[in-house]
Amino acid sequence: MTTLTYLEEHLPAKKAHAIIDYASQRNCTIRVTRPRKTKLGDFRQFGKNQSISVNKNTNSFRFLLTLIHELAHLETFILHKNQVKPHGKEWKANFKKLYNYFELDEEFSVDVSILNVVRQELENPKACSGINVNLERAFGKYDEEQGDFLDQLSEGDFFMFRSQNYKKLETRRTRVVCLNLKNKRKYLINKGAKIQKIKLV
Repeated sequence: MTTLTYLEEHLPAKKAHAIIDYASQRNCTIRVTRPRKTKLGDFRQFGKNQSISVNKNTNSFRFLLTLIHELAHLETFILHKNQVKPHGKEWKANFKKLYNYFELDEEFSVDVSILNVVRQELENPKACSGINVNLERAFGKYDEEQGDFLDQLSEGDFFMFRSQNYKKLETRRTRVVCLNLKNKRKYLINKGAKIQKIKLV
């Protein structure tokens, strides 16, 4: 399946072509990749060429916002090279500009609850959409794999995350200190992570 074909599954054909054209005019290739556990997408620069990759295992809403996130990196790089912060005010301005340029309100408005949270996110976009628990919850309704969110558990609860068992210890600002029950090490896990609550006897 080509990238254009995949985009047309998530967007009207006219918008899918517009995004591909926008990227190609800036010497950027968009790739849809296999699922990655550590990131939803990325932007890379090689000489005069650039590339964007977005995971294909996510639902349409998360896919589109991730794509705009990476396109904003492309635009910021073209305008400022590496002279500004990756997620600074320039990137945030481009994120909002591109969202409006491609009129993505039309896609997110099919679910008003998602549209409202996305509009809130646009006021101050984060480095990773997963940091916004409300956004992740809204998108999560459309994931094939359902589950609980880490911030819904009480301290001391046990859960499974990426095939490993943990105990929830302490909540910080955007992450939770968790104890891996196998190696006894502590890890910081995003509080918006989707997990499976378990009981240990």
